[in-house]
Amino acid sequence: MGSLFSVSALDKGTLDQVHSQLTDKGVDPGTLKECSLIDNDRGGTFYLKYERLETVMRVWDSHCSWWSFEFERQGEREIMAIRLAQQTGVECPEVLISGQVELAGKSRHYMMSRFVSGAREDEWEDKEPPMRFAKVAVSILEKLKSNSNLTPQALVAQGFMKEGERIDQFPLPYLPDHSSVLSYLKSKAKEIGEPSVVDVVKKVEMLFADVPSLPCGPCLVHSDLHPGNLLLDNSFKLLSVVDWEEAAISDIRIDVAQACLACLDRELIWDLFEQETGMNLGDKKPWLALVALMRFMISVQIDWYEKMGKEVPDSNLSGWESLCGDAEEILIELNILPNPEAA
Repeated sequence: MGSLFSVSALDKGTLDQVHSQLTDKGVDPGTLKECSLIDNDRGGTFYLKYERLETVMRVWDSHCSWWSFEFERQGEREIMAIRLAQQTGVECPEVLISGQVELAGKSRHYMMSRFVSGAREDEWEDKEPPMRFAKVAVSILEKLKSNSNLTPQALVAQGFMKEGERIDQFPLPYLPDHSSVLSYLKSKAKEIGEPSVVDVVKKVEMLFADVPSLPCGPCLVHSDLHPGNLLLDNSFKLLSVVDWEEAAISDIRIDVAQACLACLDRELIWDLFEQETGMNLGDKKPWLALVALMRFMISVQIDWYEKMGKEVPDSNLSGWESLCGDAEEILIELNILPNPEAA
């Protein structure tokens, strides 16, 4: 399925609206000189170069994720996650403006940030061994952990939630521990009507029988921490962590496990994080299984959509299918799913 968006989707009215919003924020970008489509994954990402400002404009479309296919608040999620991440010192895009624009016949949320001239970390993978990614990932994880115990009361105290606002109204999913994540995934499996998937969730749940709690509480987790979401300069210095739309408030071990699966050496990041923080994260197997299960749920939902004769709302379905295949392999490796070759 192709993207809904192209450069032509940004008509003069939309560009004038964005320019006006920049001006209202006290930013004078000058005349627009260049406009191009950078990426059409999960909507559209555009490069807009003005006389005095280079920007990236991201417009969201519905997309697959482990929590839902039809979540309509991707823009709010990403902006809130960036605000929380910046408070911890994590390098993030500088958000200039956000709002609603009319694209492809629908009002859609957008965010415009200052352009960062860097290369995604996966473009440099052949230059150094996995240790470089591990060190960068652990430095990010340490910063995210620094703002832990993100209870609803703490979110109110820090100005991220309004007094009296319910946590289910907050843009980010609030899943403070593994049991809440598993309960959510189990409810989704039941909603879809797949008993076999419920059994898979229960098998992962059994791995958590003796998992120790951490001295720190829930914190912001990126939920998609891999080399392709890190922008580096020519000396491999981290410039920005991007793509925060999968973010949630949960246990830091979810992000550590996500990063482990993105590294060629799965042991490296887990062990390095423990060394750098002095924390005992416990056995990594339950968390690797949980992260793989989160990815596997995307595959389950894709199958359900196709079974129901619905169009899967994602412009990058092939990329997701590859990721889901990796998740199944991990669950087979961890003896959660049966090995079809052994049958």
